[in-house]
Amino acid sequence: MVKKMVSMLTMGALGFSVLMAGCGSGDSAGGAATPSPASSKPADTTKPADPAKPAENVKITFWDENAGPDRTPYLQEIIKRFQTKNPNITVEYVGIPSTSAKQKYDVAIASNDTPDIAGINAIWISDFAAKGVLLALDPYFDKWSDKDKITKSLIEYNRTLVPDKKLYQIPGTMYMDVFWYRSDWIKEAGLNPPTTWDDYFKDVEKLTDASKNRFGYTMRGGGGSINQLTTVMYAYSGVERYFDAKGKATVNDPKNLEFLKKYVAMYKKYTPTSDITNAYKEMVATFDTGTAAIVQHNFGSYNNHVQSIGEGKFAATILPKSSTGKTIVAPSANGYGIFKNSKHPQETWEFFKFILSSESQAYWNEKIGQMPINADALQSDYVKKSQHIQDGAKVMADKDTVVLDVPIYLPDYSSILAQTLEPNFQKVMSGSMTSEAFLDGWASAMEKAKAEYDKSIKK
Repeated sequence: MVKKMVSMLTMGALGFSVLMAGCGSGDSAGGAATPSPASSKPADTTKPADPAKPAENVKITFWDENAGPDRTPYLQEIIKRFQTKNPNITVEYVGIPSTSAKQKYDVAIASNDTPDIAGINAIWISDFAAKGVLLALDPYFDKWSDKDKITKSLIEYNRTLVPDKKLYQIPGTMYMDVFWYRSDWIKEAGLNPPTTWDDYFKDVEKLTDASKNRFGYTMRGGGGSINQLTTVMYAYSGVERYFDAKGKATVNDPKNLEFLKKYVAMYKKYTPTSDITNAYKEMVATFDTGTAAIVQHNFGSYNNHVQSIGEGKFAATILPKSSTGKTIVAPSANGYGIFKNSKHPQETWEFFKFILSSESQAYWNEKIGQMPINADALQSDYVKKSQHIQDGAKVMADKDTVVLDVPIYLPDYSSILAQTLEPNFQKVMSGSMTSEAFLDGWASAMEKAKAEYDKSIKK
């Protein structure tokens, strides 16, 4: 799966000269979910409406699952542009803060009151598909004349997240984790950017001056911590699979344990004490206010850094290669889906296509600082001048890059993270749980979830 994914990403066009196709500033972590196992519902047979049918005035509802000042105005502008070109379709925008989005979606599903189209985090796909509430987009996408402009690897990967291999979500952006760092501080101190693990740990130590309330690093101990820990831990260890051939989780591999011990040892020594409860906003604010020199986050916080720090004072580097020579990455691609309850699926698909168009893709991803998934948009001036986007593309084109097969398809994945692993990671940070016990518990929980999932899809 992993080698196949790397090949698809490399050949599927995530680069610019080599590859031709591919959280706003908000975060990418999904809320906790406790979905049912694989659905036994009959296959979706919905067909696209007749394109030749006379246009009628309709209203569709669009839910933004990560609303905020860094995203909402740009989505509203896209809606405005769409309605200008499609005066018979009115799009009602509903913004939902990311912290309460999953709960609101679950309530809407339970009450049979879902929107027409909505932002669907990648981690939610298997949950919603299992509940049978999303429309399979295959009939629409397959007949779309511009489908080949959308990153094929992402489309194929999304199909692997559900047992029936159908397409329930199409990404609108792609991103991966980087180390954002204060390039001006690094230069002043005569240090090297954190492009190797040795330089990373050295920079974190040397750039810490607690007497000035300046720390070398800020880590995420609150909500969403495990997603970032997974990415950085595997990047360091070089372990290429989340599960081995026998279905055993690799999170407690000795190299992962080695990193975790080094990582938590930095807490309070080279990081602020408040990191233990910091979620996305607090973590990024620590970096943006000049309290920390380095922070791990994805492309989506770029504009926050520009506004707070200013251009030329910070830069990004993809997480360093491991000692094996491999670069382990876990890219994410959040996007949109259409709910089955939509009374206007064809008109909703028209809006969906507009979101995926080169015009919208170039505009949207420039505003949120992420990677377009439309081949034409990847040729935009924004992409050509964005160092972090170009570096991401080069890494994805590298033969020594491995895409970690994080099992977000497991129905219990997000609930295990939020309800068990996040609280336990805080215990590790505080010293009340050992790193060994934490990783062993993590491995056990994921192995159990995988065994249950494998059993359910064989029924």
